[in-house]
Amino acid sequence: MDIKEYIKSGILEAYLAGELNTAEMIAVDEMAHKHPEIQDELNAIRDSINQYAQAEDKAPNKDILRKTLLSIKESEKEQFLQVLEDEEIKIKRVNVVPAWSIAASILLVMSLGFNYMFYTQFKSAKDQLTVLEASQETLANQVDNNRLELQYAELRIAHFLNEDNIHVRMDGLDVSPESFANVFWNKNNNSVFISVDNLPEPPHGHQYQLWAIKPGLAPIDAGIFDHSKLVQELKVIKGNVQAFAVTLEKEGGSPIATVEKTFVKGFLKKS
Repeated sequence: MDIKEYIKSGILEAYLAGELNTAEMIAVDEMAHKHPEIQDELNAIRDSINQYAQAEDKAPNKDILRKTLLSIKESEKEQFLQVLEDEEIKIKRVNVVPAWSIAASILLVMSLGFNYMFYTQFKSAKDQLTVLEASQETLANQVDNNRLELQYAELRIAHFLNEDNIHVRMDGLDVSPESFANVFWNKNNNSVFISVDNLPEPPHGHQYQLWAIKPGLAPIDAGIFDHSKLVQELKVIKGNVQAFAVTLEKEGGSPIATVEKTFVKGFLKKS
């Protein structure tokens, strides 16, 4: 056992204050008997208490003691008074220092102990509250995300069920085989909606762009879109459209399609 750590632990002060139980008191006596350094420290602490008691050989102000007792919880006061009434402790300490000095020492030790206990409980409660708040925030975010996804799903279903819409599924090409997206082209007002189902996050400074493909013509810009939003309305496209495709372009879009960076493409069904 590290003697220095044992002395620094505060157990000797608790021993002299009568804060330890019988088994702990006996253990300290045995340690003091085995280790002269511990006995010397006990004597030094006892001498300091005696010197203080002789220098202030009078009972403490009753008003101060009353206010001190009122400042701690009733349960703490009962434990404090119980220690003072313990005849065994009185017998052991009566020849060392005045009773009120022992009471003051016990009160100090108990106060430190209770303060530490309450601080630990407070910190534990605070940590639990932090975790709970984080959990609630996470749950709130999940609810918001689920609500948004539900709205997108309802909108997507509405486009599927709209008889005025022509549905075109665009499947992944060699650049991104697992990607796919859906286009809804309204044959009455020519509005175009895209459902972003599975497209990888574009590199920094780039965006996806939808193109309408007509026979014998260069791809026609149908609008850039945000890959993180599921359903978006893009540009109005008129005429004889044969297919739709999505390419990866620089942020802001391009007037000319970068064909080699076509991620998905789909053809209209022949009527």
